[in-house]
Amino acid sequence: MKLKEVLGRIKFSKKVVAAMVAAALIISTIAGVSGVKYMMAQAKETEEEPITVTVIKQDVEKTLAATGTIISAEESGQFATVSGSYPVEEVYVKVGDEVKKGDPLYKLDMTSMEETLSYQQQALDLQNQQNAITQENANKAVEDAKNSGAVQVNDAGRALDQAKQDKATADRNQSTVNSQLESSKKAEDEAKTAYDNACSEVSSLQSKVDRLQKEVDTASTQTSSSSKDDDKDSKDESSSSSSSGTTDQDLKNKKADLEKAKTDLSNAIANRDSKKSAYESAVSARQSAEQSLQSAKDSVSSANRAVDSANSSASNAQNSANSNIASQYSAAKSSELAAKSSTLSAKQEIAKSQEELSKAVVYASQDGTVTNVNIVKGQTYSGTDAVVIDNVTSLKATADIDEGQIPQIVVGQKVEIKTDATGDEILEGTVTFVSPTATKNSTKSTEGTSSTESVSKSRATYRVDVTLDNNNENLRLGMTAKMTFITANAKNVLVVPSSDLQTNADGNKYVVVQQADGTTEDVVVTTGISDDFYTEIKDGSLKEGDVIVEAGLDGSADAVLDDMGSDGGIYFE
Repeated sequence: MKLKEVLGRIKFSKKVVAAMVAAALIISTIAGVSGVKYMMAQAKETEEEPITVTVIKQDVEKTLAATGTIISAEESGQFATVSGSYPVEEVYVKVGDEVKKGDPLYKLDMTSMEETLSYQQQALDLQNQQNAITQENANKAVEDAKNSGAVQVNDAGRALDQAKQDKATADRNQSTVNSQLESSKKAEDEAKTAYDNACSEVSSLQSKVDRLQKEVDTASTQTSSSSKDDDKDSKDESSSSSSSGTTDQDLKNKKADLEKAKTDLSNAIANRDSKKSAYESAVSARQSAEQSLQSAKDSVSSANRAVDSANSSASNAQNSANSNIASQYSAAKSSELAAKSSTLSAKQEIAKSQEELSKAVVYASQDGTVTNVNIVKGQTYSGTDAVVIDNVTSLKATADIDEGQIPQIVVGQKVEIKTDATGDEILEGTVTFVSPTATKNSTKSTEGTSSTESVSKSRATYRVDVTLDNNNENLRLGMTAKMTFITANAKNVLVVPSSDLQTNADGNKYVVVQQADGTTEDVVVTTGISDDFYTEIKDGSLKEGDVIVEAGLDGSADAVLDDMGSDGGIYFE
């Protein structure tokens, strides 16, 4: 098989072609420009048949890499929150000890504070005895004032009760009259309805009488005309006689209906007059009830004034008694406050001393391992982090992310983590904290291996914490963590190699699609996320299984050669 046929069956990716050209450029440093031109000519011959790739569906993930550190998910510095400085009496733990929450860590020597507390308590006991005697006398004076005032208040209360009883009687009477008024109004409404119905019936029957009267008048006219026609035409006497008889009967019936309607109308008028009389009586009864209600209201108002007067008298009696009681109570309260004032400072100092003594022993606030002990027996220590405890079984990773990349990081994102200690195993985690403020400034250069984007000037970084889904026994505090943040992903989507996307004159992305007959067509597409090799196609005319022609290397062979120096080297701006 010829070499050209073999190459024609191989589908080169852009990276393979790029590697070929890179190799050719390296060789050119030895063979010179002419050798490269020869290789480019050979490559052009190989590419006579286009290199193609099939459109497929697969998952795409967009990631961001960073280097961080393994730290404890729970760390705390244990120290005595005392206000003074005391020597350390005993240290109960050492680095490496495992402790439980509530275990003692160290104790302070607080002998001086115990003596101070004893003196404070003795002085307070003496002061309390003196205050008790003074307060007892003041309380007796208050009780005497209460007894005297109670007699005055009781007399005024009885007068008020009688006034209230009178008011209750007036209220009941008003309620009764009010009920009568409501009944009168209801009766008036019912009489009015009956009267209105009677009026409607009279109007209806009057209309009926008027209608029947017209029918009788019309029938009478027709009967008279029929009789005249019979005299003129004797030939039809038998027929006319029959017709005249029918007309007379109709007239007779209509007159009977008219008479009955008139009788009904007369009865309806009598009923209407009766209902009108009943309605007028109901109106009169309602007006009488309203007058009675007004009289009852006047009685209630009078009773209310009597209650107000009795209330005023009772209030005056109560105020007089209260004034005397208040005077005595004020004296007693003044004595009490003076006593409290004299002992308050002492109690506050005792409370402070007791609280201080309660902090003599420092206890662990969490389960974990002691990772640092900064105190020794006999040392006077009042700083923080005397003992540091870390939960070494619950670890997390932390990294400082550059300001240009931090917007891509959000709480809840999935993260893949690798360490030298765990080898090729990928540890999975979730972003649980993103600092809202910058944690430090770092000067990065393009020569460095920073975990964040390389820059040439000082930039802010932001702390990001990642909680591990599962722990690994090989992890240790302080290990370097290589972290890959999954900032976006798409499942089972249409993809093409990123290197095969091209841009037309309008700025639109497109790929070259090879048809079944070997012809090609530029198909404009809309792209989604990209990973290192593939780009998601969100819409367009592409479908799974389509064949696209891979794009050539950026720039022609002549352009590549133009970038080469006389010694075969390549210079990039």
